[in-house]
Amino acid sequence: MERITEKLHEIENQYLELENGIIDYNNNVIKSPDLKKKGSKFGIYEQKGKKMMLRLKAVGGELSKENFKDLINIMFMQNIPFLHLSTRQNYQLHEVDFDKVKSTIDLCNNKEMYFRGGGGNTFRSILVSTYTGVDKKSNFDVIPYAKMIENEVFFMDKAFDFGRKLKIGFSNSLEDEFVMAVQDMGFVAKEINGKKGFKVFAGGGMGRGSKIGHILIEFLPEEDLLKAVKAMIELFYDRGDRANRMQARLRFLVEKIGIDGFRKLFLEYFNKESVENGIIDFVDYSNFISNLTKFDLENNDNNYRQWLDLCTKETKFKDIVSLVLYVKNGDLSKEHAQKLVNLLDKINAPLIRATINQNLVIPMVHKSALPYIYDFLNREIPEVVSETFSIRGQIRACVGAKVCMIGVQDSVAVADAIGIELDNLANKYPQYRKIIFKEAKNVRISGCPSSCAGIPVAPLGFIGLKKRINDVLTDCMQVYMGGILTESIQSLAFEIPNLIIPIDEVPVLVKRLFEDYLEMLQVYDLTFAQYMYERRLEEF
Repeated sequence: MERITEKLHEIENQYLELENGIIDYNNNVIKSPDLKKKGSKFGIYEQKGKKMMLRLKAVGGELSKENFKDLINIMFMQNIPFLHLSTRQNYQLHEVDFDKVKSTIDLCNNKEMYFRGGGGNTFRSILVSTYTGVDKKSNFDVIPYAKMIENEVFFMDKAFDFGRKLKIGFSNSLEDEFVMAVQDMGFVAKEINGKKGFKVFAGGGMGRGSKIGHILIEFLPEEDLLKAVKAMIELFYDRGDRANRMQARLRFLVEKIGIDGFRKLFLEYFNKESVENGIIDFVDYSNFISNLTKFDLENNDNNYRQWLDLCTKETKFKDIVSLVLYVKNGDLSKEHAQKLVNLLDKINAPLIRATINQNLVIPMVHKSALPYIYDFLNREIPEVVSETFSIRGQIRACVGAKVCMIGVQDSVAVADAIGIELDNLANKYPQYRKIIFKEAKNVRISGCPSSCAGIPVAPLGFIGLKKRINDVLTDCMQVYMGGILTESIQSLAFEIPNLIIPIDEVPVLVKRLFEDYLEMLQVYDLTFAQYMYERRLEEF
């Protein structure tokens, strides 16, 4: 803690520079790009409407119950209306008043929730498999390793002064392995003869020039983890392109010198490092089980059984499940968040995690608590239950033009319109509702060419733009198809030539593709991602 305090004191001037920058911007002394330079390295950005967004990094989206309480209390103290769950498992505080940014930073720092990185040309938030530690099919728990890396990198100044951002992630299962292939550096848990380590990917990433990464190291022993991350930080700091921002991501360096040349270069940096892992706080999840609240309740309602089917996932512990809370658009008001805090208290759940699909997961819940939780949500936060049954709740969209300074189209409104069409389709074919529900997460909407919604790996994706049609500037979407990451197929989404369609035609296209997919299921057993991959080269 003393080490953290010293570093916070060291970077306090940068927080004060941001505060003064906000004042200058509000007084028209500096422009928006100047303010962005001061705030982005902390994950703090201007929003439309003279407000700010503060992106709180949380490794793997995990917050303890106590930290989640602290965060919500701060929202009430600072009159912050809602938080947004990002596709990188962050908790974003939205619509923060200009004069409350610095005090919000201080309040979060005092609760050991820090703003450093998370935006700009820095070491970004670490992605982690949502069910690590509790999933019955997974390898060893990776979140303690990810937290160790986050804690150590916090003190590496070079990691917050790159030419462009650097993203890493950790997977504890084969199901998530290829998500790691689209990180700058991805680690997949691997054991050989009882020895723990990681398969390491490098050079992947989404955005301009999206790439699927290469295997950098087949097996990295666990004791060399920090050494590998620090070597990559040093390499990227030294060799990243600082002159051409469009060529500044790590993947362009890998492409330039080839994976063999890059591997050789990386090993030169790696072999020069002598750093050892920091403290790794391993978690014994079984210690939480006896404290989980048990209930003597039953519910035989059909809707309740459907809810169970959609929201619960078995864990490796007897009578313990993980519970998904579907959050529309990833937006949670402070009032609803406070009610979730009350729920966590009542069931005595120790943790909560944000997911890449912009939802929340309670990793450990006693099965007997599920009837109580369902009744509580129906009574206190009915939107969470209704979004569970709505297809709309599954579609991934960025915050869009109403919030984002660079947004071109209202991606949220487009997702809502698609959701209505798919809900109607599910009502027409109730026997396929579960399939439509499950596959709707593969539809992704972005309000601009940025990758906040993960378009480069979307089976079906849309990017907002404007196009002149019949001499009229029209709100449109560019269509992408065929993104898939599985053991047998790894493919980025294809930009479909000449398929730029007016926004009001997007829901119709999605419904038609789903109708065709359901018809295809009569003959073939395939996922929606596989179906869209097969159709990616067709003419539309």
